[in-house]
Amino acid sequence: MHQPSAPPSALVASLVDGPSLVTSVEWHERIDSTNRRAFDAARDEQGPPGLLVVADEQTAGRGRQGRGWSAPPGSSLMLSLLLDRSTLARVSLLPLTVGVAVAEAARAHAEGAEVALKWPNDLLVRRGGGAWGKAGGILVESDERWVVIGCGINVDWRGLDRPDAPLAIRSLSEAADRPVDRWRLLAGLCGVLTNRLDDAAADPESVRAAYRDRCATLGQPVRVTLPGAVELRGRAADLTVDGALVLDDGEAQRVVQVGDVEHLASEAEGHGGAA
Repeated sequence: MHQPSAPPSALVASLVDGPSLVTSVEWHERIDSTNRRAFDAARDEQGPPGLLVVADEQTAGRGRQGRGWSAPPGSSLMLSLLLDRSTLARVSLLPLTVGVAVAEAARAHAEGAEVALKWPNDLLVRRGGGAWGKAGGILVESDERWVVIGCGINVDWRGLDRPDAPLAIRSLSEAADRPVDRWRLLAGLCGVLTNRLDDAAADPESVRAAYRDRCATLGQPVRVTLPGAVELRGRAADLTVDGALVLDDGEAQRVVQVGDVEHLASEAEGHGGAA
């Protein structure tokens, strides 16, 4: 049985005092949504830029397009980082930037697991060339002043029941076949994310290239469901400079800004860009 545990005080101090973007850490054993809390703190002037909200359990976590995001207590890393929008370059590239950082941190702390990204916001893992499973998601939200980067990463779901989902739910520990320490993962993610945000400001193309290298979607035949339940089919051909998906249906190319993607090729076939 997983037990709640707060981030170690030494880790909190290293994040706040070190070179990362984190200026303060707020821990919740149970909360409705870390993204909601980060926005509330900003709007109530209770939290400065760099506030990191971390939770052991979310009761109303949010995914893209209003979907829920839930995880058993103690099983996952759930966090939201509050940033001042005026300090960020290329906000449209943030989901890709965060995705690259999450994939790099996951790979570093789950040796033996294969790690990839599914456009636009999913972390995929597998072991030994098997089927990909979803191990995490990213939700970037913003208003005219603030940006909140939300991440949920399944760290250790061994022995736990999981909800039905279009893509099987996996955890890093299952893919690595060994325990993964979520607080070491948190420290690594904060460091990598800080570096990747700097990269995005200095050279946006480097972030797009890094995402391409890790993206299991590119090159695959896919079905894309747009808002309003409109469906498109084609090959995921490329990403635009702003991180949108370029879909090629054999006759023309179409840019997809927002949509749910389903890989139509066998997940076991793999791709050339796993991190």
